[in-house]
Amino acid sequence: MRILQLIYESENNPYGFGGAGVRAYEIYRRLADRHDITLLCMRYPGAKDGIYRGLRHLFVGTESYSLTRSVLSYTIRTTHHLFRHARGYDVVVENFLPSTPFLTRAVWRGPVVLQIQGIMGRHLFRKFPMRYALPMFLVERIYPYLYRDYIFVTEVGMERFKKRARRYACIPNGVDEALLEGEPQEDNYLLFLSRIDMYTKGLDLLLDAFVNLAKRFDGLKLYLAGYQFTPIEELLRRVPEGLRDRVEYLGFLTAEEKKRVLQGAKVFVLPSRHEAHPVSLLEAMASGKATLVSDIPELGFVKDRGAGLTFRPEDPKDLQRKLQTLLSNASLRHSLGQRGRQYARAFIWDRIAREFEGFLKTCTS
Repeated sequence: MRILQLIYESENNPYGFGGAGVRAYEIYRRLADRHDITLLCMRYPGAKDGIYRGLRHLFVGTESYSLTRSVLSYTIRTTHHLFRHARGYDVVVENFLPSTPFLTRAVWRGPVVLQIQGIMGRHLFRKFPMRYALPMFLVERIYPYLYRDYIFVTEVGMERFKKRARRYACIPNGVDEALLEGEPQEDNYLLFLSRIDMYTKGLDLLLDAFVNLAKRFDGLKLYLAGYQFTPIEELLRRVPEGLRDRVEYLGFLTAEEKKRVLQGAKVFVLPSRHEAHPVSLLEAMASGKATLVSDIPELGFVKDRGAGLTFRPEDPKDLQRKLQTLLSNASLRHSLGQRGRQYARAFIWDRIAREFEGFLKTCTS
């Protein structure tokens, strides 16, 4: 198959690289030996077309340092690219974001699959100014119904689109099998590994809880890792100066760095207000780590599988209590980590890639 993937994320993009980007790279590099794959990504200053990590990258848009201008230009130029070149592909896979409605179905009548990571809904109004939130909210309410073939990353929220669908599949995110082989260690730190995004990822809640925990657990540190959406300086303003040396930002980790940091964590924390199917959470489970997440529907599998603890959303005191429980009970951490590792075994990227490939074949047959 000749596959065109529309996804603004790419490694080294200064505007972010998260779970959707990791998913694209992990799946497509496993399919690249038998399919012709092109990633159509958002241009950023210094971006060059070419083969990267074994995959063809085309960058469209403008080399701007303004995120708003870059996203707008990328959306317009992608629609233009589709109008001119879509016939050269067997299937187009569009990664849905309310900020980038490409109108693929309007300019190309061939096979198109809309991949939906998640729907933010009313969270948009709490995260963005009204001038951005309202248009994106309307796009989320209308745009997906223009399509007939869907890939969902999580079953949460899937029901509203299934009646419209001609074909659909729930194909979750995955983990690298190598993480299942490592021997868990425990150093004296909590780990948050995801996009550094104050609102969506609940980092304000985590920092408030950590400030109180740090007074009770000598030497305990908090490591933050991932691409910055919220500046680290803004996060650290929530931490008293005397404790700031115990909060460390590790940046975006390579595969080996990630494996090492995951293995050494005492507890993995993901206090998100909104999620899809987080790659980093699966990776923590695969590494045998006890996990603590917010009690939201998208993360319900953590509690259902007994792989971690949950806390009440928007409640930093409950988050603190649950962290204290885990930090004080090594046997509980071990049992949760073992159950999480068993759960993660079902989500190896090789299997996910085969499911993804099989669904695309049904859409092109």
